[in-house]
Amino acid sequence: METGHSGYKLRCELTGHEDDVRGICVCGNEGIATSSRDKTVRFWNSDGRKYVESKILLGHTSFVGPLAWISPDEEFPEGGIVSGGMDTLVIVWDLRTGEKVQTLKGHQQQVTGITLDNGDIVSSSVDCTLRRWRNGQVLEFWGAHNAAIQSVIKLPSGVLVTGSSDASLKLWRGKTCLKTLLGHTDTVRSLSVMSDLGVLSASHDGSIRLWALSGETLMEMVGDTSIVYSVDSHASEVIVSGSEDCSAKIWKDGICV
Repeated sequence: METGHSGYKLRCELTGHEDDVRGICVCGNEGIATSSRDKTVRFWNSDGRKYVESKILLGHTSFVGPLAWISPDEEFPEGGIVSGGMDTLVIVWDLRTGEKVQTLKGHQQQVTGITLDNGDIVSSSVDCTLRRWRNGQVLEFWGAHNAAIQSVIKLPSGVLVTGSSDASLKLWRGKTCLKTLLGHTDTVRSLSVMSDLGVLSASHDGSIRLWALSGETLMEMVGDTSIVYSVDSHASEVIVSGSEDCSAKIWKDGICV
């Protein structure tokens, strides 16, 4: 993969939402799901090198944020989508029909994160809780931070990681907190797994950090003068971040390339 600026060009634009886009989810080889302040989730099929809108999922009553992909199985032959919204709802969608099949009610404030865990759905919220859902019902919930939780991800080991407005990350096995990671000076907004290395976090403090699961900061990347909203990584160990300054930055070995 080229890492020079000339190596990255706009491939296509997905146009259809009527307000700002709040979430993006790569759905295996099936396509891309997006969520928006326009209260919709949209699914886009790949058509060669472009993506074509194929379904609009209607059911949330306020803006939609986090998304998760359910791989095709007996229950969802064409896959499914899980979405969370400002309306406090977690909704499960069947992509074959475009209809919602479960509406999960329990959070008291905005749903900010969703991850799948062996068939369960785990959601995070501004209400400071994590909730585990199974077969449409809440299985357990617990207060995980003393401030709004902004993101939750699952590691390959099964450990859950949360990021919060209290500027910390926490590692969880079930309802037990295994470790608290401190270093950011403002809200931890986004988390991502970086294969074989650890956890990436993006923060309102303008930095991105790569953490070892021991709690050590392996790398800090500072190149934004405003909030970093999102972070993810590629198998090549390239890191991509998105910021309030309207830019996407590409990082290699801690340097913005």
